[in-house]
Amino acid sequence: MIGLVIKSTGKNSLVKAKNKVYKCTLRGNFRLENNFSNPIVSGDLVKIEIVNNENGIITEIFERENLFIKKSLKDNKAHVVGSNIDQILIICSFKKPYTKLIFIDKCISAANFYNIKPIIVFNKIDLLKPEEINKLKEIEKKYSSIGINFCKISATDRFNLEVLNKLLKNKKTLFIGNSGVGKSTIINLISKSNQKIDSLSSKTGRGKQTTTFSEIFEIDSKSLIVDSPGFKDFYFYDIEKEDVKYLFKEFIEIQKNCKFNNCLHLNEPNCEIKKNIGNKIWSKRFSSYLSIIKELS
Repeated sequence: MIGLVIKSTGKNSLVKAKNKVYKCTLRGNFRLENNFSNPIVSGDLVKIEIVNNENGIITEIFERENLFIKKSLKDNKAHVVGSNIDQILIICSFKKPYTKLIFIDKCISAANFYNIKPIIVFNKIDLLKPEEINKLKEIEKKYSSIGINFCKISATDRFNLEVLNKLLKNKKTLFIGNSGVGKSTIINLISKSNQKIDSLSSKTGRGKQTTTFSEIFEIDSKSLIVDSPGFKDFYFYDIEKEDVKYLFKEFIEIQKNCKFNNCLHLNEPNCEIKKNIGNKIWSKRFSSYLSIIKELS
């Protein structure tokens, strides 16, 4: 029987097959070809052998259409956040907590690397003052200009949730973001979920992680959310510094006119990217680019 992994905690997984959920274990010592820290992940299609009315054994993991990977700091291995994903929702907040632009740009770069569509969603706009709303509108304008869908919502006021639902319709969407940005609240409102929600830390102003493993929730049978644990930061696993300039989509046409084909837009002469900073290239995006290059060097 073929099923969908809706939650995995290592060797133990919940698999939905023919509208029933089975508690499954992995047969033998499953190991993936790459150096992954988790052998199976929410979103995987698997073959299971039914043991009884509640339990089964995973006998095969089918080839994945795509993966979204980050580096695990515990062992420096690749950690698969989700598989067979249609799009990635980067959930952010302008305050309580503040999502840094470098975090957003790292997530966009990784999504582009794995050929998965990124979407930016800013939650908690009900907390913003008029001047903060204006700043957020400027951020929206910059990202929209490079072809990235951008949505502003308030889970508290249920503002623009219908717009969000349209973005999620008939898609399997991976939700990522810092702890405390409201992922669990949003998922509870739009899906068949009742996740635990914790308050922000009074010391750090950041959220406490309530999701410990990636898990799939249904909006309807064709619209699925893959919820992931909150990220403090995002660390690349298999992306090299030479890759990064191709992951900033607004660079691609402009950098063709750089003097050197291998220009990394650092100190090389006649760099067209550097000439266009503040014009076709947003200075804050270029700052993110430099930070990523430094991290990967």
